[in-house]
Amino acid sequence: MREFGLTLEQTRVLFSYQYHLVLAEIDSESKYEKKILKKQWLSKWKESTELFLKSQVTQEDALNSSSHLIIELSLLKSVMDAIKAEKANKLTFRIILLEIVFFIPYYQLGSPIDKKFQDLKIADKKKWVEKLKYFAFTLGIEQDCVDRYKSNYEKAISEISGKGANLLIGGLVGTLILVVVAAFATPLVAGLLAPILAPGLSGAAAISAVLAALGGGAIAVGGFGMAGGFAVIVGGGAILGAGAGAGIGALLAQSPDTALSQAAKLEVVMRELIFIQKDFRLVQDILKEQKNAIRSLEDERDKLLFDKEKNRKEIDNLAKSINFLKKALEINQNLLASDINNYIQSPVCSSCTHLSSNFESGRRRRCKAFEKIPDEIWKGQNDHRKLYPGDKGIIFKDSNDKANQDK
Repeated sequence: MREFGLTLEQTRVLFSYQYHLVLAEIDSESKYEKKILKKQWLSKWKESTELFLKSQVTQEDALNSSSHLIIELSLLKSVMDAIKAEKANKLTFRIILLEIVFFIPYYQLGSPIDKKFQDLKIADKKKWVEKLKYFAFTLGIEQDCVDRYKSNYEKAISEISGKGANLLIGGLVGTLILVVVAAFATPLVAGLLAPILAPGLSGAAAISAVLAALGGGAIAVGGFGMAGGFAVIVGGGAILGAGAGAGIGALLAQSPDTALSQAAKLEVVMRELIFIQKDFRLVQDILKEQKNAIRSLEDERDKLLFDKEKNRKEIDNLAKSINFLKKALEINQNLLASDINNYIQSPVCSSCTHLSSNFESGRRRRCKAFEKIPDEIWKGQNDHRKLYPGDKGIIFKDSNDKANQDK
């Protein structure tokens, strides 16, 4: 979906924020030896993310795009102001912040010296969170969103997996992301994904670019079928739509934890849309895309069944991934239904010209088609664009459509 796509420039901004977050963390490190190692990791990560960005530049964008991270904070602010001036999608800045919040550094980059970094940890978690809240401010987002994202993510992981959040992720938001990256940190697996996630790169460069991007939360559009100048998908958007089968299936066949992480991120976004922004129409569209993605992944799994013995591991992983996504869909549907039960708005009916103008909370939901609007339609489980039993032949008519307003 377009709402979850970032352009190349927006992706560069995302990675640049993550770069400055780690840079501030290194300043908090009191042990000299660890500070040196952290600087080495950051240098390697910067090199790898820039390789990834370069791999996403098309011939049309070559003259107007940069694949270099923005290492001056003042320049980063100027670039952000320019993006705001372009009136980017209102969800864009929130999903950029989401991926900054869930970013945990010092993960594997497919380098021979990865072992040197495996014991590195964030030195001062309080200062880390303070920096995150400052970045939220620069993005024009309320600072308490940082804590809300973390809390909702842990809750989502627990609900979707059926396991306690502390048991699963050790009480540290982002640890699951490290598990996901580790699943792809082999030459064989990363090599399989490189043509999808980092076209034009090969060998060690492709592996490091793929791992750097995945750890930063960015999944390249590649085979996902998203057009319109988008470079990557973030915020859980990779598990949406029929196009998920060809691209994301390759990821989920290697690591069901990827499905769990993506689904949890998507639930965080859904909670923002339902309870904060009240964008019920977008929520309804996302639910449809979740269903399409599940069907597409089931088709991919069925193709693998033609050679069950050879594909046993991939089949099992896809089955687990699909189960995670089905549970996530159920949770998101219930979130929407619970909010609609408490509010008089409907993702379908509130935008329909046929809804009774004198409708009030606590009174029967009426319209020209129904004396009592069915729950299935009111809650957005049916968009009523086709005939429904008892609707007198009257279907949904969008009140935002000027042609309908004139009738």
